[in-house]
Amino acid sequence: MTETEKIVEKFIRAPGGSRYREIFQTLESNHLRPLGKSNTKTLLFQFRGADGTDHDVLAFRLGPPSVMSFPKSHWLSRTEELNQHLGNFSYSERPATTGPVSDSQFSAGQIELNRSTHERVIEVCTRICDGLA
Repeated sequence: MTETEKIVEKFIRAPGGSRYREIFQTLESNHLRPLGKSNTKTLLFQFRGADGTDHDVLAFRLGPPSVMSFPKSHWLSRTEELNQHLGNFSYSERPATTGPVSDSQFSAGQIELNRSTHERVIEVCTRICDGLA
């Protein structure tokens, strides 16, 4: 089993794992590939551009709180699109990227993953994938 497969399995077996399964299936069915590394608790989803370059489009972290994150490397130059996606969620559903709850130097924004945000997260993932196609 690869490191990526181990990390995917960890997410799917965690509380709320069926939500991760559905989100990951949505991303993978739209040609985003997961990438997990042994030195991090983050699962990246990458898109390979026409030029062969991999782009870190989304990242997931188990909590607390569990979040879907928008990596700066991809989203810093797409702030208008990012703000549209984040605008689907209340302020309380978007943990700060710095501070006592989360400290992520790599995130341009994040959304808490839970029962109440799940359907909107799927919608955002679908819109992101449609925009990459």
